[in-house]
Parts: sequence; C-alpha cells; structure tokens
Amino acid sequence: MQVRTIIIVEGLADLVMMMAKLWVGLSTNSGAIIGDAMHSLTDFSNNIIAFLALRISEKPSDSDHHYGHAKYQQLAVFAIAVMLAVVAVELLLNAVSNYGQVVSHSRIGLIILALTLTINIGLTVWQHYWAKRLDSDLLQADAKHTLSDVLTTFAVIAGWQLAARGYAFFDTVVAILIALIILYMAVKLFLGAIPILVDYSRFKPEEMKRVVQGIDHVEAVQQVRARSARTGGSADVTVTVDATLTMAQAHAVTELIEQALLAHFGFDDVVVHVEPD
Repeated sequence: MQVRTIIIVEGLADLVMMMAKLWVGLSTNSGAIIGDAMHSLTDFSNNIIAFLALRISEKPSDSDHHYGHAKYQQLAVFAIAVMLAVVAVELLLNAVSNYGQVVSHSRIGLIILALTLTINIGLTVWQHYWAKRLDSDLLQADAKHTLSDVLTTFAVIAGWQLAARGYAFFDTVVAILIALIILYMAVKLFLGAIPILVDYSRFKPEEMKRVVQGIDHVEAVQQVRARSARTGGSADVTVTVDATLTMAQAHAVTELIEQALLAHFGFDDVVVHVEPD
C-alpha cells in the first residue's frame, strides 16, 4: 500500500459522502448538513491537490528547479488553506442569512448521515494504521482531519434533529460552528505553509556560529544562513581559515563543518564557503 493509493481511496469516499450529504441537506433545508457537505467537498479537493503536489514534489531537481520540487507540497497546502477560508466565510454568511428557516426531518436522510459517519470512522482507523506503518506525516495529519469530520457529523446530526423538532436556531448554531472549524483549519494550514514558502528559519544564527567556531582551523565565521523545511532544512556558511592550509586541508575543514551542522540541526543540505584569513 502506498500513500498515493490511500489518498485516492479517501478522495473517492469523500466525493460519495459529499454528494449524499448535499442531497440530504437540500431535501431537508438544513444549513448545517449543507455545510457538512461543503466540508466533505473541501476534503475531496484537498485530496486532489495533495495527490498532485505529492507527485510533483517527488520529482528530482532539474534545469528549472535546482533545489528540487519539495516546496510544491507547501504551495498546495497554501492553496487548500485559501479554499477552506473562502468556504468558511460563505458558510458563515449563509448560516446568518438562513437563520430561523424551517428544517424538516427525513428518516432516509438520517440513515444516510449515519452511514457517512460510519464510513468516516472506518477511514480514520484505516488511515491511522497506514500512517504508522508507512511512517507518513501526511497520512497522520489526514487521519486527524478525518477524525474532525467524525466529530463534525455528530454535531450536524444532533443540530439537525433538534431543529427538526422546532428548535430551528440549533441548525444555524451548528452551521456556524462548522464554518469556524473550517476557518480554524485554514489558519493552521496557513501557519504551517507560509513560513516555509518565505524561507523562514527556526535555526538561531548564534547557535550555528558557536558550533562552527568550535571546529579546528576555523578562524572566524563571517556568515551563516539557513531556511527551514517541512523536515530538515538547508544552510550555507562562510568561514575564514589560515591562508597556509593546503586545498586538501581546507576541504577537510568544510567536511567537518557540514557534519557538525547536520548532526546538531538535522539539515538536509549544507554549503560551506572557505576564504583565506
């Protein structure tokens, strides 16, 4: 089983659940259920974007992308966050404008929502199992996302049933709650993607300098720069060494610097520039 296969299976399940929820929501006039259907639609869209980004990010470096394609994953996350934010705002506006509308009960609709809930619970357990087995952060995050869908559907069913029994405001409250959950998810995705896209560094220059300065034959550290990635990161360092060192000795110093930075900070890539003192 591969990560891409799991994403495809989940995407198809999200598409089926979205269509089922949308039918129930439109037939019962429930804003909460329609909101849950839009939630499933965003999940399906997320799976498509994640699948495409995963394929692109796995490509090696080429003549146009010297540092590889890894940032396409974060670009995809940013796109998903924008889409989630737009959906959340639309749901909020619809929930407020539809406040007080009569919501009807549907036995078939209740059975359909119960089935979607069961499917989501099964997907959560299945994804969590494969996330551990494949050691995939992407699947682990997706499993948590699917768990949030389970909780959301529970709330939707409860709000819908109360609204159908004359407490119409419960449907609006649940719809607003779903919109806020989606907006919260969008904010979390923004906070994860933007720092990597703008080359944020979680590595302290002073600590990097201290590590490099402690290596034999390093006279001074003129510059250190680093940028974070989803895992690891990259750094470039400029140091001065004794001008009398041979080329082989200077090269040995660069290797020691690379090994030290890799060991201390877990970088994926380190470039060292050596200048004579």
